[in-house]
Amino acid sequence: MKYYLLLLFIALNLFVSCNNDNNYYEVGENFIETNIHIVRIDTLSINTATIIADSLITSNTSRLLIGALQDEIFGNLKAQSYLGLNTSTFNIDKEAVFDSIALILHYDRYYYGDTTQVVTYKVHEITENFEPNDEEDALYFYNTSSLKYNPEILGETSFIAFPNKKDSICISLKKEFGQNLFDKIIDNDINNLDELAKEFKGITVVPDENNNTILGFKYSSSDDSYNFSSIRLYYTLKDDDFENNNYHINFSINGTNKVFNNITSNRSSTQLQQLNNSDDILLSSNTSNKMYIQSGTGISMRVEIPNVRLLNELENSGTTLSAILKMYPDKNSYNNIDLIDSLAVYIVDKKNRVISQLTNFSGNSVYANLNTSDTEFDSNTYFSTDISLYVEQLQTSYNDLDYALRFEFIENTKTINKLLINDQTGSENPSLKMELQLTYLTY
Repeated sequence: MKYYLLLLFIALNLFVSCNNDNNYYEVGENFIETNIHIVRIDTLSINTATIIADSLITSNTSRLLIGALQDEIFGNLKAQSYLGLNTSTFNIDKEAVFDSIALILHYDRYYYGDTTQVVTYKVHEITENFEPNDEEDALYFYNTSSLKYNPEILGETSFIAFPNKKDSICISLKKEFGQNLFDKIIDNDINNLDELAKEFKGITVVPDENNNTILGFKYSSSDDSYNFSSIRLYYTLKDDDFENNNYHINFSINGTNKVFNNITSNRSSTQLQQLNNSDDILLSSNTSNKMYIQSGTGISMRVEIPNVRLLNELENSGTTLSAILKMYPDKNSYNNIDLIDSLAVYIVDKKNRVISQLTNFSGNSVYANLNTSDTEFDSNTYFSTDISLYVEQLQTSYNDLDYALRFEFIENTKTINKLLINDQTGSENPSLKMELQLTYLTY
């Protein structure tokens, strides 16, 4: 029946006569009975809010996130990486002499914030076993996870980041730390990964909290991957020839759940200070008529359409032909950065628990896609998403479904991006307010 009506709608468009004042379309009486109408509705109320996830899995995301942001709107943020190490080489010639040891961090070209400012990183040694300490989940690390580490600094560097020009940064580590590791390999105290993990739990890279840049670094669990982040131990082997006698062991980052990013933010002085639990719903009327979205922290936008079932009370039978949700970002939230081109959309219940990803009638995942063009008032910069199937499900369900939509960044666990969205009253410009454009066929 649905597909028949869609075909009928296409045919009707060839014969329709329009009344632009009330968005009501009546089919020509010479073509078909006049009780078939196409109604376009853009006045359905929308309940909007900001919500937050309890935590996000940040282990094995293929990216280290390190840095800090000073943010009066979302709250100051810090991203700190914890790294376990891996190598396949435990053989060093007895005549070798230790030279130096360093942490090499290779850019993966992701960054957020001001890269013109000086960035400071400090390296510390982890002092407890590298395993999740959550009794309910022993498999993953989260953005809220942490491990104990020695307050003594192993290495420190300050630099200006060039993530698109340079390939890496190098942080020299204390010589006595490297010498101790070198000696234990020479003396056969470390012969395998288990013995390495016993002697050396790993490291954490801590940013200065006054930094205002988040940088991404790539890693691989293979110690043959020279262009990935690692700890490199250098030594020399003197002999009688004139060949290069400089050698090194590469301790790559162990990608088998031995690396994660701790991402914390202080929202105590922001409008998000009441947002603490995953079932909290912070209405946009309490946040200056804006909804917040931020990756890395679990902050996302919630959209509920409470009155869809009122369409069933119309005099004639009908069906939703299309439902497009248009969302306009607040200009101040993306003025100095490029907008992300799409957002992921999920259906959630009244406690914000995910039911499924939003799909269309073909079963394909639906995203909120960015539409943009340069205009004086930015009225052509907006996200739109097709929620036709979702609206039909709400309308035709036997029970009143207490569902909503959750919008978040697609790379929600490996980036630190942010966005503000206007609600239905959140902009002085009427053309920049959230709007549901619903096309309804009565028959």
